[in-house]
Amino acid sequence: MNYLHQRRLVLTQAFKAKGVDAFLVTTPVNVSYLTGFTGEDSYFVINAKHEILVSDSRFDEQIKEECADLEAHIRPLTRTTLEAAAEVLTKIGAKSVGVEGNRLTLGALEQLKALAPKLTFVPLEGLVETQRMVKDPGEVEKIREAVRVAERGFRMFVATLREADTEKEMVDALEGYVRRAGARGTSFPPIIAVGERGALPHAPPTAKELGDGSKLLVDWGADLGYKSDLTRTLRSPFGTAPSRRNKQERVGYDFDKLYAVVLAAQNAALAAIRPGVKAKDVDAAARAVFANAKLDKYPDLKLDKCFTHGLGHGIGLEVHEGPKVRANSEDVLEAGMVITIEPGIYIPNWGGIRIEDDVLVTHDGFKLLTTLSREAATLSVS
Repeated sequence: MNYLHQRRLVLTQAFKAKGVDAFLVTTPVNVSYLTGFTGEDSYFVINAKHEILVSDSRFDEQIKEECADLEAHIRPLTRTTLEAAAEVLTKIGAKSVGVEGNRLTLGALEQLKALAPKLTFVPLEGLVETQRMVKDPGEVEKIREAVRVAERGFRMFVATLREADTEKEMVDALEGYVRRAGARGTSFPPIIAVGERGALPHAPPTAKELGDGSKLLVDWGADLGYKSDLTRTLRSPFGTAPSRRNKQERVGYDFDKLYAVVLAAQNAALAAIRPGVKAKDVDAAARAVFANAKLDKYPDLKLDKCFTHGLGHGIGLEVHEGPKVRANSEDVLEAGMVITIEPGIYIPNWGGIRIEDDVLVTHDGFKLLTTLSREAATLSVS
């Protein structure tokens, strides 16, 4: 099957149903999704009779290689891409044009209206993003490969850790290993947090050394066009009791017991995944485990403070895309969706534990795309 052609056909049906006769795609990731073009600074114009990539001479040959079935409009250097798109829309006889209401800036929309005053521009939200939520088999395989590469990079990373490595040095090293494993780069700047800094879900890297904490939280992914997103929390071999090295970590919390709660929450969420289930119900399944774990018995640990983010999100061409897997989501799971499941506990002045895996929704449940062990483990550090 020609999945690119099918995506464009579905989009055409969607914007026609909204009462417009053409659609202008300006977001690079959506242009790529619909056309296969991997360059930048290009727009896509589509109606019932025309499919035109609007670009410039830098990408003339690339378009021929990647998008041989599409018409290309190569703008002159004296015109902007927006001006060229307005010209193309006028030339194909469009009357009403849908634009990406959640992506196109107000300034760009006003420019379009001025450039093509006879056309009616209608902001429409989420037409392409809704399609992107359900992956075709080729997309699933690309995400699976991004997971494999991320895991290979992680294994190289943990094999080379030293007690004196700082968070910043570890971030730099992990990015290098993921590229060495085959990725363009990481899906996002890795989050690496030592000891009590794991209480910050998106902790920026510092000069804190690995030996200064009793645990290490690592959140990373690989970018191969399609992306992966994983998190593992590991015990370091430097003990859990206060010491000269990890004296900032407060006592009174048992890593293994708290890790078991997070893993049980993830397993409960996984068990709830199947087509037709509301994403918010999967989130609720994980939170029920936290509620039943009676975490309030720990000093100053309240349920509403320990799991402060949504359970997960869709992943694909972007590291965060639909569906949303959180308490207020109205998204409904469908076979072919790929989501993260990432419950966590965060305790100020102690640290955090998060386990994150990439999951395919199947016709009868789910399949883990990640293969790294989800059990508690201790680093071996040189």
